[in-house]
Amino acid sequence: MIYARELREEMIRDNLTRKQFGERRGVSSNRITQWLCLLKLPEEKLREIEELGDYWERQTVTERELRRLRIVVSKSDRETAT
Repeated sequence: MIYARELREEMIRDNLTRKQFGERRGVSSNRITQWLCLLKLPEEKLREIEELGDYWERQTVTERELRRLRIVVSKSDRETAT
């Protein structure tokens, strides 16, 4: 989450599109989108994840788990809206 926030801040600061930013980082614009979409999780979930810490050597939560959580939250939002 910390990394995703840093990416967003750098993109805004340097006024880059996702495509331009992906080229700078050597990844696809889709990958940038995946990282940034994690920031759309509810604030409560973001806090819980950030409280786990910033582990680069040993992941406590994988990116795949976070993406799955994002899908569940999105479905829940749609059901609430109807």
